[in-house]
Amino acid sequence: MTSYATFMFMFWVFLAFWIYLVVIAIHGNKKDREFLTFLYSKIGKVIAKTMFLKVERKLHTSYDKNESYVVVSNHQTAMDIPANVAGSPDEILFKFLGKKEAARMPFFGFIINRLCILVSRKSEFSRKASYQKMKEGLNHGYSIFLYPEGTRNRTNEPVKDFYDGAFRLAIEMQKSLVVNTFVGIKKLNPPTGIFTYLPGKIQ
Repeated sequence: MTSYATFMFMFWVFLAFWIYLVVIAIHGNKKDREFLTFLYSKIGKVIAKTMFLKVERKLHTSYDKNESYVVVSNHQTAMDIPANVAGSPDEILFKFLGKKEAARMPFFGFIINRLCILVSRKSEFSRKASYQKMKEGLNHGYSIFLYPEGTRNRTNEPVKDFYDGAFRLAIEMQKSLVVNTFVGIKKLNPPTGIFTYLPGKIQ
């Protein structure tokens, strides 16, 4: 099942890559917002379905599609990003804050390098630059999605200690926090050191 899930993820990413190249060739970066919406609402949800990942959403409030938010989530598995895309409120269009190393991935790296905000946590300059880009993203109407634990939680605790960047950003920019909590995802992709995936349902 792990090999199948990996293949399906890369297949849809490969397709999204070529669609994005066509969009860039015709419109430059003028349609980035529309493509990001398409990527989340169509490609992201198809990836989850073809990987037999069922995400049950439980929304506790409503959201304004014309507002931007600082979104945070617990972080336990390699499946968190497609699960977050499938499970997040449709009204929130966000840019992920991700690790700069992810830009090296074939096809996927090209997309996230243009549509996400990347940071090298070992570099103070990179951290400051990414913080500024997050502020600019909020000013341009995007929400920002961060994992305040910084990296995947491989401990037996529900969450690791938080970095303060997401909360400083929300306070400084006077934006509401949206808390996105996974329940059950660790059972589908246990942190064994080897990518092991089982299909199933999460909340």
